[in-house]
Amino acid sequence: MSTPVSDDVRKALAAKDPYALAAAANKEQLDNLRSAEELIEADRKRLQSTNRFAVAAQILVGWVAILGFLVNAYQSWTNKQQAERQSQVDQNRWSKEFQRAREADKYRAFFETTVLATDTENPDKRLVGYALLQEFVSDADYSSKAQLMLEESLAQELRRNTGQGIDEAHRNAVIAIVTALSETRDCAALARAARSIDKVAQRLNRYGDVEEASEVFGVYIRRLVGRAAEVCTTMADFRTVRRPLRDTLVKAPKIGGLTFPTTQEAANTRMAEILRDRCLTDVAVSGATDCPDIFAGYAKLCDQPEALPKETTSSSTAQAKGKADAGTVKEARAEAAKESEALAARLAANKQADAGGCAVMKEISARYPPAVAGIAGSSK
Repeated sequence: MSTPVSDDVRKALAAKDPYALAAAANKEQLDNLRSAEELIEADRKRLQSTNRFAVAAQILVGWVAILGFLVNAYQSWTNKQQAERQSQVDQNRWSKEFQRAREADKYRAFFETTVLATDTENPDKRLVGYALLQEFVSDADYSSKAQLMLEESLAQELRRNTGQGIDEAHRNAVIAIVTALSETRDCAALARAARSIDKVAQRLNRYGDVEEASEVFGVYIRRLVGRAAEVCTTMADFRTVRRPLRDTLVKAPKIGGLTFPTTQEAANTRMAEILRDRCLTDVAVSGATDCPDIFAGYAKLCDQPEALPKETTSSSTAQAKGKADAGTVKEARAEAAKESEALAARLAANKQADAGGCAVMKEISARYPPAVAGIAGSSK
């Protein structure tokens, strides 16, 4: 039977004092304590070995979890990239399909419109067709086709007008055609439309119907010259639109109420007067006319300073430089000065030819200024 443990031994153990413990305990108690410590140490080592395996297992599980997370993240990113690429491919395909369908619809609409515009039996359908062709005149893909259709339609309408002068139905058709030709903000397109006056001139030369030609000529001035005054930004561009009509008036002055021979200045002045008179008719009966804007635009173009065309100036400079390089500096300077004098004379002639028409438009523009945007309401 083991010896009971005294209080001194317990206190020494509690204080972890080996000297007090050796003095208070006998040999048997020390052996028992040693055996107990060895047992405790063995159990601690066993538990420590088990804990290492548990920690290693937990670390391994953690790494597997992290690896799985990374794999899932990569897979999600890959799926997202693939979905975006597929979405882009689908978007491009649908965009092409939509564009193809829109072009097909536009082609079908143009074809159906031309069917209306070429209906020989029903003038009302033709009027609808001419009005719808306005939409295609401003379209980059169909502008040239629409203008060609309208120009040919104008010739057909004039052929159908067999009586002296022009009746109401054909007058409406001509107005619709020329109005459609003028529905563009491109001066080059307006200039091409103005060149279709040759069909009127050819018909006048063949049949001599001055009344019909005068009416159609007035429509051309009201629609094309009026539109050019609004959209053209330089006097040179405006002259390009007006030139075919002016040259026709010079060759056939009767259609403008002039006598032969007629100068370019007189023709320009008369065209401005025709534009003014037709616009005044519109102003008298309509509150939604663009005539004040036409007057103001024409007057503004007249106030622009004359300038040498860029292409003329650059070509003259290049020629002078070429001759200077060849050693004929004096001749190059003399020729350049001569060309400059010729251009200055041409600009002065243009200014003089426009003087009468500009005076007419400045006077009427002062009387009928364009509306100024402001607070809505009536003014007394």
